[in-house]
Amino acid sequence: MSKKELIDLTPPQDMIYFMLKYSFFHKQVIQIPASVIFRKKVDFDLMKKALNIEIQRNDCMRLRFKKQGGKIKQYFIDEYTLDDIPVETFKTAEEQESCLTADAQKTIRFLKDETYRFIFFNSYDGRQGIYINVCHLVMDAAAVFIFFSDLFAVYDSLEQGADLPKPLSKYEDMIKREFDYINNSGKVERDKEFYTEFFKKDGPPIFNAVHGPARLLKAREKDPGKRVLASFDPIHDKAVLSKNPVSKEDSAAILDYIDKTGCSPECLVQLGMRLYLAQLNKSVNDGIIDTYFITLCTRRKTLADKRCGGTATNTLPWRIVLDPNLTFAQAIGKIEEMQHEIFRHQDYPFVKWRDLEGELFNYGMADGASTMMYSWFPLNADSMNGWDYEFTGYCMGRYVMPLYTYSFRDYKNNTLRLAYLYRTNQISQDNIDSLSNNTVKALNIGCKNPDITIKEICDQLV
Repeated sequence: MSKKELIDLTPPQDMIYFMLKYSFFHKQVIQIPASVIFRKKVDFDLMKKALNIEIQRNDCMRLRFKKQGGKIKQYFIDEYTLDDIPVETFKTAEEQESCLTADAQKTIRFLKDETYRFIFFNSYDGRQGIYINVCHLVMDAAAVFIFFSDLFAVYDSLEQGADLPKPLSKYEDMIKREFDYINNSGKVERDKEFYTEFFKKDGPPIFNAVHGPARLLKAREKDPGKRVLASFDPIHDKAVLSKNPVSKEDSAAILDYIDKTGCSPECLVQLGMRLYLAQLNKSVNDGIIDTYFITLCTRRKTLADKRCGGTATNTLPWRIVLDPNLTFAQAIGKIEEMQHEIFRHQDYPFVKWRDLEGELFNYGMADGASTMMYSWFPLNADSMNGWDYEFTGYCMGRYVMPLYTYSFRDYKNNTLRLAYLYRTNQISQDNIDSLSNNTVKALNIGCKNPDITIKEICDQLV
């Protein structure tokens, strides 16, 4: 693949670009705004030098995009440097949040050679930080963490006068592998067969909404057989980010259970949320605990992949109907089994499985049984090259789905962090607070008594 060769978007990038179809006016829905705040005292002039070295090391940062024949194409440029990076000094937490959120809601003009923006800042609490706002076609969340970790490693090398760290892997090579999959018709067909059986085995999914069954019940007045509602609305896309940190006391029981059992944190958190949603919507789901999240998977499989930028994320339809007599521990195990099964077919493109689901269950173009997208951010104590850090996300102000939830372990405070980006035309802050509080309650009940049945947990919720 030669430099400046025009390349089609990969399936993961197609999935990201698909979001714009359901957001007519607000293109910030395909960007990631985040910051890392650290205690280490840095020289921002030296950090700027490190950042420009990182741009050369991390080839996804030299991706550019253009339209050709009505399609988005991408290409790599050989060199690029940032001359001016603003440095801000904040006096209060409110000032800091306001400034960075304002940038988060400003569109990255990815078709005009702008693919990211940076702000260096002195935090109100005496620490320092780096803010990035990057087009999602260039980086997924995992790539953002890889970027920060490698940037800090480069800075340490410059500060110490040492050799630069081991080079990153090339996103260009990952792109080639994406197209190798698409061109392997046998593999694509086998994955289609898997998803066909996956969707059909439990019948049409049940619609479990964070705001309860009222809208579905109203729709059933006209159509008694109605099972799902539109998940996408290209007009009413105003969104708010609610950050709901979990107390140290509540976090302790949950994180201790994860550490002792080695269970998947994303399976654990999803179980807590779905138990609450099943109870909330029991008047329309016949008491069935039908867990269905659209879950983001990074698909970085090898050690080389885990040192590679770019967008490798695919959204996977995590659905499983749980027997209410399962214990809490057994239910997590069942979700983990489903996770392992579906991960074997994680390359099947989002657009393909979504169209397949629509065909099988006769959904309209905007319909979907899952109104929620979920991510677990796999951050750990060493994620930022060993620096003492705090990760923060910011509100884009708009979103394409009713709800996007992400969670991670905050190693600075050793707590569980839950965040909810929700569309205000359907969902209220009370809805989100109830979801968050009941999720934590369900997890605390189960983590302290893993032999309790999930029905017994549901009976204690709402």
